[in-house]
Amino acid sequence: MNYLKLYLNIYNEWYMKPFSANVRFIKSISDIKDKPGPALPEIAFAGRSNVGKSALLNAIFNIKKLAKVSSTPGKTQLINYFQVDDLFYFVDLPGYGFAKVSKSISASWQKMIEDFILKSENLRLVCLLIDSRHDLMKSDEAMADWMNYYQIPYIVILTKCDKLKKTKLSQQVKYFKSKFPDHHIISFSIHINSLKENLIRYFDDLL
Repeated sequence: MNYLKLYLNIYNEWYMKPFSANVRFIKSISDIKDKPGPALPEIAFAGRSNVGKSALLNAIFNIKKLAKVSSTPGKTQLINYFQVDDLFYFVDLPGYGFAKVSKSISASWQKMIEDFILKSENLRLVCLLIDSRHDLMKSDEAMADWMNYYQIPYIVILTKCDKLKKTKLSQQVKYFKSKFPDHHIISFSIHINSLKENLIRYFDDLL
């Protein structure tokens, strides 16, 4: 049975509850050696601090406190594993680009991210979250260039799209498509159900 399709049907019938029945937080780690078992496919979420990674996870699972959300950047400081119905993991990576931490802490977060992406044998995809309201920032560009160099499969998710008017959003999507011509671009907002559905359908087709 395709459980993701089943969840998608629940989503259509129960108003944005596609994965909520069997998702659970597993553990937080700082070293890839401490990854949880069993070994399952992984989809990782990366992006600048406060780009909305935790809010995205809460929204697509329709569980407000599944992942901790804070208005203070840099709240996610470990690698957080969420298991869905014993089928796969969603992995919330620490944010990068937060200036109000020491260089040593920032470097440790970056190493944590790089070690996970390069060494995790079960990683299927990285979702690079970028704030749709801004043009491509240097830290996001550096992250993308790094993944391109190591041939890491990734897509770009444009967050906070509800903050833009329709014309501006269309312009931003076109702009980011020009920056990432070889990668899938998905618009997303925790406040727009149709955009949540687009992302859920993408994961459904992927897995």
